[in-house]
Amino acid sequence: MSLGPRVVFVRFLDDESPKLKPWIAHASSVLNADSRSLPAATPGAPGEGSAVWHLVSANNRELARGVGVHATFEQARTHAERVVTAESSLVIEPVSEPARGVYGWYASVDGEPVMTCARWYVTDRDRRHSAELAARSIAVAVLLAGSRLTDPTLMGGRRGAAD
Repeated sequence: MSLGPRVVFVRFLDDESPKLKPWIAHASSVLNADSRSLPAATPGAPGEGSAVWHLVSANNRELARGVGVHATFEQARTHAERVVTAESSLVIEPVSEPARGVYGWYASVDGEPVMTCARWYVTDRDRRHSAELAARSIAVAVLLAGSRLTDPTLMGGRRGAAD
């Protein structure tokens, strides 16, 4: 059985996670490049953390990121399912930051941003290729059944240190 593009879910222990902040900053910069703002996160129950999703290729390369931080895995999955089922309605919007000389994109459904580029690109050609690949991949993506919890022990200077 070959493995193709899939939607992967990541859960963070709390909204202050060092790995969540860059995720939010990237989405905000892509949407702000088109004068849009990131949808507000839905607060979850205390201690449940939050979840996001991203589209990855068969070789685990990140192709796109879902817009928004979700209070639960179920909310993130519902959002991702909506994007996968609406793949034929996705509208790709190119954006750029001329001051930095970078190019990006986001996809919307019914005027609502739902997915962004995984990173900024140095050329317009790379941006176009990225958007086309993400659009083709989301159409056939498989949604994974669970989420991966970010490991807080890998985020600090005490990696592998014994207490």
